[in-house]
Amino acid sequence: MLAGALPGSAPRTRFFADAARRYPGLAHLKVAGEHVYLVNRPDLVWSLLVTNGRHTMKGRALQRAKELLGEGLLTSEGELWRRQRRLVQPAFHRDRIRGYARQMVDTTSEHQAAWLDGQHVDLAQDMSALTLRIVGRTLFGVDLRDDSDEVGTALGQVLEGFQRRMVPGADLLLRVPTRAHRRLRAAGERLDEVVQRLIDDHRSGGDTGDVLSMLLAARDDGVAMSDQQVRDETMTLVLAGHETTAMALTWAWYLLATNPAQARLLRGELRSVLDGREPTFDDLTRLPFTTAVFAETLRLYPPAWIVGRRLTRDITLDGWPVPAGSLAVASQWVQHRDPRWWSSPLAFRPQRWLTPDGRFDERAPGIPRGAWFPFGLGQRVCIGEPFAWAEGPLVLATLAASWAPEHVPGHAVDVLPAVTLRPRGGMPMTLRRTTA
Repeated sequence: MLAGALPGSAPRTRFFADAARRYPGLAHLKVAGEHVYLVNRPDLVWSLLVTNGRHTMKGRALQRAKELLGEGLLTSEGELWRRQRRLVQPAFHRDRIRGYARQMVDTTSEHQAAWLDGQHVDLAQDMSALTLRIVGRTLFGVDLRDDSDEVGTALGQVLEGFQRRMVPGADLLLRVPTRAHRRLRAAGERLDEVVQRLIDDHRSGGDTGDVLSMLLAARDDGVAMSDQQVRDETMTLVLAGHETTAMALTWAWYLLATNPAQARLLRGELRSVLDGREPTFDDLTRLPFTTAVFAETLRLYPPAWIVGRRLTRDITLDGWPVPAGSLAVASQWVQHRDPRWWSSPLAFRPQRWLTPDGRFDERAPGIPRGAWFPFGLGQRVCIGEPFAWAEGPLVLATLAASWAPEHVPGHAVDVLPAVTLRPRGGMPMTLRRTTA
């Protein structure tokens, strides 16, 4: 049994990694009267999220997120979640993703037109603005460029606020009115205004064939989505649909800047396959190294770095009884970097994702199931996974063909493990045009 409480954000990833080394199977700690179990082995991760997935509900972070996301796909449970999943799923079918790909590339090309050689930018903010525009154009048929600064600022405040709400025992403290709580509430209201404007515009403009039009027209057993459900799903898609990919791209630029040999291999593939033209959806299979760069980034810096599940019935993990009501936690950060499953686990090696004949394959590293789950596992796997697997490599291919951002000397890069895995203090970099 681990003693003490969960740490603050700065040492949190280290805490979970140290716990896995000390207790390589299952660890237990008690925090503010609550039983918490740390799941530190792939077979146990699989047992929790897949085998026993139907006996769990979302953990503390996403329960808190209901304050903003309502009963959207990320936070809803049971029959409500199943009904909403059926309604939203068609938006992420392969044929739809193929259609989105052109908009992903066009939006990225427009975005890079404002980049200047030698310009200093915070790529965390820059990628967030880009992916927000991509979500706006692909899923909602609108350009959210003018909203990117406001949404980015409000989202940062919201994530910071939710981080404080994730700690067991925080309920009593959060009842005390403070300036931070008022700031969080105001940020949520600003995001709500953006989402409501999207909905109102679609109601007045009629069916435009995008996801929001689909939600407004959706019927399940003849019953339409309520106004609140439409709002909750729209908020979920706007925020979750851009934040995680933005962080993955941010970390990818950092890894490429600090691993120039791998960056040269990436640019070599792009020159060979694209020969100066923009990438397409069909190019994804022809750009295995580009996709491998994205996968290796998700391994080393998973935006969704931890997953918690509340047990709805008693289960057994590693021979130990885990009672209903307790919280079980599995960390992608820990499993993706564990030397028991990965060779050279801290090295940035996209090649590990390539088969002997050069194809990208998630099975190529030969790791046990449960050691790799950037989008979750089981029935609650992220609905936007195919969207991300198209967007990440296509954005990288579009930008890396012409740009090689450089790390700013003297800026110490560290992780901020909040709701998503962000870079502490942003990711300041200098834009450089490629010369070869």
